[in-house]
Amino acid sequence: MADMLHASCHCGKIRISLPAASAGVLACHCGDCQKMHGNFNAFIAAPVGDVTMEGADSLTWYQSSEAARRAFCATCGGRVLKEVTAAGRWLISAGLVDGPTGKRIIKNLWEPSKPDWYDLPATSAPPA
Repeated sequence: MADMLHASCHCGKIRISLPAASAGVLACHCGDCQKMHGNFNAFIAAPVGDVTMEGADSLTWYQSSEAARRAFCATCGGRVLKEVTAAGRWLISAGLVDGPTGKRIIKNLWEPSKPDWYDLPATSAPPA
């Protein structure tokens, strides 16, 4: 596994780097993710302080709930991240990662909210 993960939006104006060791993959099936992404969304979760970003001035922020806000690229519309403000974490859209991550989904969130047109596979337990 690489020491760092690198991600970018479709047009490349936003570039993100974070230590692979501080990141875990979560799949969210909540109603907000369904509306924002067309289905569930897989996120790379990491503490805000571990993430570096180039092109942050190209982000447009949207307050999606009292506890979180989401950012997308103002140029290409790529859904870049969700910030869970109280937790101090950024949830970066996993599809933006350039190349393999060496990771698997460790947790499904909001499973009861998922649509009936897909089933969830079993996930492995988070690392100790």
